[in-house]
Amino acid sequence: MKLQRIQDMLQAIQFVDDEVDQDDVASALDAIRALPEPRATLPLLFDWFERHAECHVGSPGAFVHFIEEALDYNELLLTSLQRKPTDITVWMVNRLANGTDDPSDIQRWTAALQAAACHPLADEACREAALDFLDFQQRRSRELGR
Repeated sequence: MKLQRIQDMLQAIQFVDDEVDQDDVASALDAIRALPEPRATLPLLFDWFERHAECHVGSPGAFVHFIEEALDYNELLLTSLQRKPTDITVWMVNRLANGTDDPSDIQRWTAALQAAACHPLADEACREAALDFLDFQQRRSRELGR
């Protein structure tokens, strides 16, 4: 029942000129943090990103900061990218790639960026961001000698 309350709060978040209302986000995040298991809301947040792909949801925004507090979201992020990549989720993938020098990890994240760049549900801005990040990661890999 508590997750349903969070879902309802997420659905009620307002946008003005495709910009998220930061007060609504803050209220939802306060409610999330008050839960006994706040991390249980991560699937709801990724779903929210997907439903609002055309809107500016932050740079990166409070929800992304909350998600990135622990490294338990990688599989949820990849699943979200497979469903519907968004600007913010490809941005998160790029951050994960930036956070490692391990070639297999970089390969995992660059493969996700490549898939996002050709995903049929990705909008043009998302595809361009994915390609830009992919180019950056490929240059970075060459500089690392991998």
